[in-house]
Amino acid sequence: MDDEGPRALEPQEREDIEADLGDLRAMHECFAPQGVKGVVIACPDCGANHFYEWDLLRDNLQHMLETGEYIQWDYGKGYIDALVDTGLDARPPVEVTACPWCETPSEGHFQFCPRCGRSLAAVRLYAELLDRGMEERDVRALLVKAGFEPF
Repeated sequence: MDDEGPRALEPQEREDIEADLGDLRAMHECFAPQGVKGVVIACPDCGANHFYEWDLLRDNLQHMLETGEYIQWDYGKGYIDALVDTGLDARPPVEVTACPWCETPSEGHFQFCPRCGRSLAAVRLYAELLDRGMEERDVRALLVKAGFEPF
């Protein structure tokens, strides 16, 4: 199995997930009226039992079917651990809603201003450094020293 990231489901995997959804639906119908909140699944990797609420497990299985993609637990965990080890975390990137130079609105995922074409990386770095507690004056000086155009 490829542990490099998301991959498409094989036909047998799709059948297995559909069967799991059917089993889950039957268990939910049988046990939920008795007050059971979900299922415990024994993890073959760590040996621990992991609890999953009915809706969480159903939504995850359904998502795998709809998107056709998933990542392996070990890959995802290793990726997050590597981010933490390098001083990063899994928070989403800083969103920029407008270009600071020409004030053109932009969508949060834009890498460049749609009007003036300037890179928005410096703006994201600026916001992140302020968020980490640096003084605004020091952040601006650092960005100029690093070669970014002042804004």
